[in-house]
Amino acid sequence: MKKAILLLPLLFGVAACGTKSADSASTTVAVVSTTTSLPAATTTTLPSLLNPASGEKEIVCDNKSIGANYGEKLHLEKCTATWAFGDTERDRWNCPQEGCTQTRLFHLESAKWINTTTCQRVLPLTRFNMSCYIPNVGAATLKDLPPQDVACIIWPANKTLKYVAETGCTPDLSSITASLGEKCTGYYAASELPVEKCDHGLAVQLMQSRLRKAGYNTSVDGYYGPAMALAVYKFQKEHALMKSGTIDTATWMSLEPNQSLLPGTDTNGDGVISPNEFR
Repeated sequence: MKKAILLLPLLFGVAACGTKSADSASTTVAVVSTTTSLPAATTTTLPSLLNPASGEKEIVCDNKSIGANYGEKLHLEKCTATWAFGDTERDRWNCPQEGCTQTRLFHLESAKWINTTTCQRVLPLTRFNMSCYIPNVGAATLKDLPPQDVACIIWPANKTLKYVAETGCTPDLSSITASLGEKCTGYYAASELPVEKCDHGLAVQLMQSRLRKAGYNTSVDGYYGPAMALAVYKFQKEHALMKSGTIDTATWMSLEPNQSLLPGTDTNGDGVISPNEFR
């Protein structure tokens, strides 16, 4: 999570930018043995935050058929062939007028639709330990959640701009539009990728200079405001990158293909000198 190190007391209020999440891919850590009696290396694989993609596509929700199979009247919002999310009629009775803040995930298993878990609508499905739970059991785990591509289709929070680095989904246009126009009330140190609106520091300044050199209208002051977000969005659009207004790894590499020109060292050998590797 970023740490706020600068507030502008005369112009700005409390900082309200989103946090960043770890990469969703599983990480393998090699532990090398120093004795001849043991294998040369052993590995430990950390669990992924995403289930592998399934290739399913969005279909029209058949509330009547799925509800009859499930055994209760349903109000479904998004569906694929084997996954759906929405509420039961009983849920709707208990929700406030503006709608349910928690909603259910349904899965077709052995020709029977079941409710796998209940989740907070505003959080992405990757955060299974915080956002989803199984009544009378506890926190949901990855096995209770849909594949990564299905989650992108059916779960709106997975496509909001502040979570796409975590979910791997393409952000929806409304989320991008809202983010591009929103003013910053404070700034956070840009300490890792993605670098995003309301960040500040050397990483922002360096990318601003690359944008200016490429002909995009932005200042070079180290503050990632709405004007820079719009410049990044235009750069992404014209270079066939995911359009978000946020500098993800692909945009970072496109803005500076020669990473050796950045003031740092590629300590993890991934070919990218990210802000946390700056000297």
